[in-house]
Parts: sequence; structure tokens; C-alpha cells
Amino acid sequence: MTNFVVGVLTNLMLLSNVKITNKLSNFKTTFIKAGIIASLTAYWGVILVGTFITFN
Repeated sequence: MTNFVVGVLTNLMLLSNVKITNKLSNFKTTFIKAGIIASLTAYWGVILVGTFITFN
């Protein structure tokens, strides 16, 4: 009976570790996507501002 309970708790701990790993993976991809969007926005912002300054 004790081994069965320990086995269940071990499985729960393994599942929680997998959930934490998935959350970290999702956080990393979200952070990378946000970084790409921010860098593209800054890039195009510099291009547009430079174009408007040149025409004035």
C-alpha cells in the first residue's frame, strides 16, 4: 500500500515537472515572438522617420 501511494506521488511530481517545462517553453516562445515584433517595429520606424526627415 505504501509503495502504491509513493508511486502515485512520483507520477504527480513527474507530471508537474512536465507542466513547468511546458510553461517555460511557452514563455520562451512568447518572449522570442515579442522580441521579433519589437525589433521589426523599431526597424520600420527608423526607416519611416528617416524617410520623412529626408523629404522635409
